[in-house]
Amino acid sequence: MTNPITAAALGVGRTLLQAGTHLAADVATATVRGAEAVGAKVSGKVVEPATLRLSVLILSDERGVPLLQPADLDPAISFASSVLETVGIRVRHVGTRTVTEPAPTGALDPRANRALLLDEFLGRNAFYGDHLRRFADAGESTDLVGRPVTAIVVRDIAGRTTGCSLGVSADWVIVQAALFDRSQPHSYDESVLVHELGHACNLPHHRSKGNLMFPSSSPPGNLRGSALTGWQGALLHANRHVVPGVTRS
Repeated sequence: MTNPITAAALGVGRTLLQAGTHLAADVATATVRGAEAVGAKVSGKVVEPATLRLSVLILSDERGVPLLQPADLDPAISFASSVLETVGIRVRHVGTRTVTEPAPTGALDPRANRALLLDEFLGRNAFYGDHLRRFADAGESTDLVGRPVTAIVVRDIAGRTTGCSLGVSADWVIVQAALFDRSQPHSYDESVLVHELGHACNLPHHRSKGNLMFPSSSPPGNLRGSALTGWQGALLHANRHVVPGVTRS
């Protein structure tokens, strides 16, 4: 049996290696995309919109009841695409899978931010990883460029958090099921999914409430905005998850 300290050290090493690999892919992607953009501008060619692929994994509670139905996600996915289209990126929903196996409470009600990263180090997010590996639409670990971001629908997130991303360290984000339930106006918020996609593509928080990356959003009357700046758009296009558009004359 592996010593807990050894297991934690291995988890830290594994996560840091993955983050380093992803960061290197982002830097390489940014260099190539920058050269392509300059070339297209000089030649007068038109570049079609880029694509960010999204897959969704819906968990089931301890009794095996799905946290929501796939159709409940459609408005938030459409909103995400409309927001990112303002900076030349389309969201392509490649698939949704409902996990019929009852999820453990720790997976249904995860911690957030640094605590979620610590849980990743310690292997406590293994339930997510096991099912992501079985989900073809989530891509393969070897897909360094163009791999979908997978949104994992959970029941509740610790604290006052409704979504969380580990940024460059992971290809998945977590979002709370109540965000997609129109019958709950005090929790329904279409902005959280695309906000977390932004974090997954390395966007930091923004201080303007009108910006998509503003830290907080309180439905129904105090929602964050959906604007994105030029530099945020450039950062998104440079990310490894975003597949560049076709260049045509």
